[in-house]
Amino acid sequence: MNRPPHETTFAEVRRTFSNHMSLAFESEGFSPLVGRIFALLLFSKDPMSLQDLSEHLGVTKAAVSVQVRALERQCMCQKVPTGSDRRDYYYIAQDFSLTTMRSTKQKIHSIKEQCDVILSTLESLGAVELEEVSALDASRRRFIEMSAMYQLFLSRMEGIEEEWVQLRERLFREEMGGGKYTG
Repeated sequence: MNRPPHETTFAEVRRTFSNHMSLAFESEGFSPLVGRIFALLLFSKDPMSLQDLSEHLGVTKAAVSVQVRALERQCMCQKVPTGSDRRDYYYIAQDFSLTTMRSTKQKIHSIKEQCDVILSTLESLGAVELEEVSALDASRRRFIEMSAMYQLFLSRMEGIEEEWVQLRERLFREEMGGGKYTG
């Protein structure tokens, strides 16, 4: 059956998202494979074994094993116990969205702290060469601006974790017809 050219398939959505996650994780210093594994697990309704992941991604089981541990360390996926065989199975962590939020807040906090350290260092400089004065002034203004911007981000994020937990509960309570969301 032919579909109209404007319709997108579920497979296309998964492939597009996998490519996006590959680039996103790579920009954070991870292997692109980490992003592909994460995307595959996001779209999977059941836990997947290393072998399953390997076959779906067309890479070795060893490569998947190494990279899935990176996701585990970031609390983005978890190993789930199975009684049926000795293979390790992985599933998206129940609170991966909260983990992502915390990680983002920590990155912003770390950048702000670094800006503040640099500002403090700039303020305590001894003699500055005459030809460096304008560069020093420009740098100081930029770091003051960056510190203030990151502080604004952090202040707006106050309470966001609690708000997100409540919103997530409400979303899934509505979706599940009033039941409590369990992941």
